[in-house]
Amino acid sequence: MTDTRQEALIRDAIAAEAGQAVDHRTVLATLRGGRTRRRPFALFAAAGLTVAAAVVAVVVPLTVDRGAAPPATDPAAPPVTTTARTVLLVGLDGSANTDSAMLARVGADGSVSAAALPRDVLVDIPGVGRGRLSSAYARAHAAARADGRDGDLAGAQSLVRTVEALTGVAVDHYAVVDVAAFGALSDAVGGVPVCLRRPVRDELSGVDLPAGPQSISGAQAPAFLRQREGLANGDLDRIVRQLAFLRSLAGELAEAGPAEIARLARVTATGVRVDPGLDVLELAGRLTPAVRTAIIPLGDEVDTDGGQARRVDPAAVRAFMAGFFADGATGAPTGGHSVPLPATETEKPGRTPPPVDCVR
Repeated sequence: MTDTRQEALIRDAIAAEAGQAVDHRTVLATLRGGRTRRRPFALFAAAGLTVAAAVVAVVVPLTVDRGAAPPATDPAAPPVTTTARTVLLVGLDGSANTDSAMLARVGADGSVSAAALPRDVLVDIPGVGRGRLSSAYARAHAAARADGRDGDLAGAQSLVRTVEALTGVAVDHYAVVDVAAFGALSDAVGGVPVCLRRPVRDELSGVDLPAGPQSISGAQAPAFLRQREGLANGDLDRIVRQLAFLRSLAGELAEAGPAEIARLARVTATGVRVDPGLDVLELAGRLTPAVRTAIIPLGDEVDTDGGQARRVDPAAVRAFMAGFFADGATGAPTGGHSVPLPATETEKPGRTPPPVDCVR
């Protein structure tokens, strides 16, 4: 899509939202770089929360151009890179702790493989030592701020190095999203459908939802994604929730109209940060619906000063990632961690079991 066409499409989308005066140049700047986003909705749908960063970013160019004829090739444009690339997708809480992390590989053919990295795994943080994955960004962020340096950049770089050391995979790009932005994101699309097997109420996360299918938005969206207390598998069940939420979000984004696109662009401008080398439009232009997801191999739970954490065997993680990210790899991955599905409730006479796609 040329700059002229892109600008016209975005301008039309924003104009369609009555009463919302937004400078189209601001939205264009959001799409091109700086505090932009990266990742097509297909990637988010398969990945986890951290992935959300990718969703919004890519949704605008993909949606506004849906069904349009391919643009003529610009002879002055640089050649398109068709090599595989890896992107670390990160979700942060309000204290700069890593709430969720996903390492995704976009193949030369546009296929996507995404592996969830649970926040509570014990890892070696370069320059720091042993600690939870969730602390790598926060520690570097705080140290940099104390020295008058860019905390966001330092945090992202520390987390990238930590993930590379754990997985043996070089990270080409990263995208960081603030978890709180999911409330505005869900509002922008008019709510995201989810289904719960039973009512949930948790004071820590703030979630308070009934059982059954429903649409969540506003403060309940990030609360739904944050909860892990009271869930049988804790953070692992939360990852399952994130996957369900993002799959539904992808469906909503696929049907987004001009007004929704304009709102999504504004959410993206304030809630997502990426490295300057990530070209979202080029990457989004070659993504396919072929998406595979997994959770890295996990060891047993151990007690630490900060509560329970998960051991991991770096050798096992690296072996798994090598196979999962291998060129031409297809089908369901093997060797990763499997999260038990919620038990059905068919044992009690007269009770209708919840839909199979409902989550805890």
